[in-house]
Amino acid sequence: MAFGRVNKSSPAQQAKPLEAVAAEVSRLDTWRDAKSRIRSALVDVLDSSDFTDEFRADAVARIRPIVEVIVRDQDLAVAMSDLDRMCRELIDEIVGFGPLEQLISRDDIADIMVNGHKTVYIEVNGRVEIAPISFSSDEQLLQICQRIVRQVGRRIDESSPICDARLLDGSRVNVIIPPLAIDGPVLTIRKFKKDRLKLDDLVKFRSITRPGAALLGLLSRVRCNTIISGGTGSGKTTLLNCLTAYIDDGERIVTCEDTAELQLQQRHIVRLETRPPNIEGAGQVTMGDLVKNCLRMRPDRIIVGEVRGGESFDLL
Repeated sequence: MAFGRVNKSSPAQQAKPLEAVAAEVSRLDTWRDAKSRIRSALVDVLDSSDFTDEFRADAVARIRPIVEVIVRDQDLAVAMSDLDRMCRELIDEIVGFGPLEQLISRDDIADIMVNGHKTVYIEVNGRVEIAPISFSSDEQLLQICQRIVRQVGRRIDESSPICDARLLDGSRVNVIIPPLAIDGPVLTIRKFKKDRLKLDDLVKFRSITRPGAALLGLLSRVRCNTIISGGTGSGKTTLLNCLTAYIDDGERIVTCEDTAELQLQQRHIVRLETRPPNIEGAGQVTMGDLVKNCLRMRPDRIIVGEVRGGESFDLL
């Protein structure tokens, strides 16, 4: 004999949630189709170079009349009350980072991980969770990846399918695309934190004991050689930034990084960054090259951001 709970609702009542889901999917499909058609028409009449960061605040008012004409001429199913939202999304896609804009502006997000156009994860307060955004296609995601790396003078395409770069605000971005990424473009952004942490903050967070913090501060102050190791996201760069607070302002510091992300607080700093080979395979500058050159620059301190290759011997 099986025991169970009898559902006394009518078939029509049971079908309601499915009908609601179907209606929502249909509405989203209509919205995406309309936005795609408007975007194609806008590209033909707008110069995206006009949309500078200073102008973005007024951009909605500028393009709305144009969008209204496109909606009317193409008889698109877009309500007039939704046009401002449509214009903002189009501006983000044409000159910004599309759906990523709402994540990049959030201070509580440490990492953004895009696994193809359908799935986006974020790290908030040390926990990874799925983000409430997606891209319309892998093509849209690839265009945004190209726009991101182009801002810092880099490129990403089939001939150069991997890019590791630093955004203008200091955030670190990594892009890898097909054929190396099997399921579509993969974009990872480690956001730049504006607030500089101190060892006292790590003590408050219970990341380190107070005696441990005192010992590390002393080691840094007396110029002991120090290696910081740990897994991804374990706080290596955060700890290194904290330790640099104990370096005397009179010392000359030279940093070597693959992607500059250290936030040093001294005045006399020389920042060096590696360079990948160009499309012809020439022009590469390795970490080892930078470390060797440091010795000719009269450094009091050499800080190497990442040690994982032949530069280990040069450093030692």
